[in-house]
Amino acid sequence: MLSEYQTQNTLNPKLWVGASLKPKLHESFMKIATHFYDFLEINAPILDVIIIGSNANYNWTEFSDIDLHVVINYLKIGNNVHLVNDFLHAKKSIWNSNYPLTYNGINIELYAQDSNANLHASVGIYSVMQQKWLHQPNSETVSIDDDAIQQKADPLKYEIDKLKQKDPELESKIKDILVRLNRMRKAGLVASGEYSIENLAFKYLRNTGRIERLKELLHFNTMKQLSIDPMLHEVNAPTGGGIGNVSKEIVESLVLHVTKQKTLDDTGWANIIKHTKAVEDPMGQWNHPGKCTMIPSNNITMQRVKYPVIGIDDTGHVKMMHPEKTYTYPGTKVFEIPHTPQWQTLLIQLKNSIRNGSRYAK
Repeated sequence: MLSEYQTQNTLNPKLWVGASLKPKLHESFMKIATHFYDFLEINAPILDVIIIGSNANYNWTEFSDIDLHVVINYLKIGNNVHLVNDFLHAKKSIWNSNYPLTYNGINIELYAQDSNANLHASVGIYSVMQQKWLHQPNSETVSIDDDAIQQKADPLKYEIDKLKQKDPELESKIKDILVRLNRMRKAGLVASGEYSIENLAFKYLRNTGRIERLKELLHFNTMKQLSIDPMLHEVNAPTGGGIGNVSKEIVESLVLHVTKQKTLDDTGWANIIKHTKAVEDPMGQWNHPGKCTMIPSNNITMQRVKYPVIGIDDTGHVKMMHPEKTYTYPGTKVFEIPHTPQWQTLLIQLKNSIRNGSRYAK
C-alpha cells in the first residue's frame, strides 16, 4: 500500500444515488460492455462487468473517467498471458479510438480485465452485472497499491510502446495520448494530490521513459513535416503540360513563401489565385476536383479525394496530403495544388527551385 488520503463525502452524483448506481445505467453499461466484448472476438466468457477507479470511490473529480471493466479469464484465451495481454490492449486502444463514448460529460474507458489479477482490498468495486458492490469503498480513506497503479498505467504504456515513426497517423495518436495523460493526471491531482493513483501512474510512465518517448516522437514528426525536400520527393516527373505551366512569377512567390524568405500577403495570394485559376471554397476538391483551391481553414480532410494534394498554408507550412487522411496546419488557410498530370509542371518547378536554391531570394 502506498498512501492514504482524505476524500469527498459522496460518490459522484452523476452516477450514484447514495451508494446505488442510477437504475438506467445498469442496462446502458451492460449494453456497452456487451458490444465491447463482441468487439474483442474471443471465446472466453464474460465473468463480470465492473466499475472501478475514482468513479467507484470517493476520490472522483469532474475530470475522472468511468472505468468500465469486462472481467474475463486470460488463460481461457491462451496460455501465453503476455501475448493475450498485448492483444487485448491493442483491441482496447482501437475501441476507445473508434468509439469515444461519454455519459453526462464523463469519458467511458473500456478495459478487459483478467480475473486472476488482484486488486487491493480497499478499492471500490461495483458489479454492473450483479447490480451490487463487490467491495464498497470507505468515504473517509482510500488506499492504493502497486497493482492498481499498474492497471491504470498499462493501457497507455502499451499504446506508447506501439507507436511507429512511419505511421501516417503518428501526430494524431501522440496528441490523443497526451490529452488523456493530462486529463488523467489532472483528475488525480485535483482529487487527491501527489499520491493519487492517476498521478502515480503518470509518474510511472514518466520514470520508465514513456513520456520522453512521446516528446521525441512528436519532435521527430514535427521536423519531418517542416522538411521541404522529403515532401517534394513525392512529386513525380511531369507527364503532361497544361495549365500547370504557370509563370515564373508564381513559382517565385510560392518558393519564397515556403522557404520562409518572403511570406505571401493578401495581395500575393490574390495573384496566385488569379494565375492558377484557383477557386476559394471551403469544400475544396469535393466541389472542384483537379483544380487549385484555397480553403479558408487549417483543418483539411482528404476523405473521398482520390489523388494526393499538396497543401501550402499562409505561414509557409507545406504537406503532401494523401486520400482518406485528415491534416491540420498551423495557419488559417490552405492553398491546394492537386498532384495530378495537369499540375505536374508547377510542382516540378517548385521542387527544382527549392532544391537548387531560389535565384529569386533577395
